[in-house]
Amino acid sequence: MAKQVTVLIRRPPLTSEKTAEALRVAVGYTLAGGQRVTACFVGDGVHAAGPLRPGLVGAPDLEKHLVGLKALGQRLVADAAAVRERPGLTLRPEVEALEPEEILSLLTDADLVVPF
Repeated sequence: MAKQVTVLIRRPPLTSEKTAEALRVAVGYTLAGGQRVTACFVGDGVHAAGPLRPGLVGAPDLEKHLVGLKALGQRLVADAAAVRERPGLTLRPEVEALEPEEILSLLTDADLVVPF
């Protein structure tokens, strides 16, 4: 039976390698047959769901992981309230904005939540 894995990304993407590592882990979970993976961006982590160019500041590249997850048919979601709290932040087109209640439901329904 397929499991739902949600990788919770809470850290800003340019100050640490943890965001890139979280996305790499999310891609890794897709290797187990039939697992459904959701990368969920909350808090300062929503910055990683926007159109960043981390290479300009020497931060790890996130693009390949985001594109890879989407190409594998996995879900990318961001907390809409956290996005609204950050004026000027826009989400990448492949990232769904969910209200906090929907994020809570997503986390509650997951078989496994991997926090970063």
